[in-house]
Amino acid sequence: MEKVNDGVYQSVSGYVNAYIIDGDDGVTLIDTSVPKKLGSISSALAGIGRSLADINAIVITHGHDDHFGSAAAVKAESKAIVVASDVDAPVIRGDAEPQLPPFMDKYRFLKPLSRFAPSADPVAVDHTIRGDQPVDLVADLSAIQTPGHTDGHMSLILDRGGGILFVGDAAVASLSGAIKRGFINVAAAEFDNSLRKIAAHQFETAYFGHSAPIKTDATGAFQRFVATI
Repeated sequence: MEKVNDGVYQSVSGYVNAYIIDGDDGVTLIDTSVPKKLGSISSALAGIGRSLADINAIVITHGHDDHFGSAAAVKAESKAIVVASDVDAPVIRGDAEPQLPPFMDKYRFLKPLSRFAPSADPVAVDHTIRGDQPVDLVADLSAIQTPGHTDGHMSLILDRGGGILFVGDAAVASLSGAIKRGFINVAAAEFDNSLRKIAAHQFETAYFGHSAPIKTDATGAFQRFVATI
């Protein structure tokens, strides 16, 4: 577990990152990584003197199994409220098929392999977000709708430490701290418009679903990228 900022921690790292926001009213999770990560999340919480019972909200950036994979297990243990965009909520509930990641259209030979990936158990979504708005259940957290990776993908900004952006899979960062679409995405008008929307906000740090963070001038990194598209 890595401390991100005051009261913010990376709870699961590796192929897919997930995050903890610790507050006076309890704990919020940003994504839950792949299935079977309940133990990792529980251990991370114990490291800050918290437990699964302290989780009030689970905020899911988008409806891919590697981001809400452990949400059902966490909800069962914590009774937390699950929050997602209104567009991706049916996928997370199990009422609709997930969209394949955009790179699957580019590398079509990989599509048959997707059926072998661990699938997430469906979980009830208690609160949906439509448009760009505060996440009322979580103090200082706001959602930005950033479609492209999925139709209902959203990124999140926490108003702490100069602003902390939870990017989800809207982009990745290179080892040098430059923004890239990454292999998980493709160049498309909707996707690029989402990056422009992100770049219009102010945040000092950015934390990603599938890459290392940008810890200084993260807004500048997004602005530099969108200037090239």
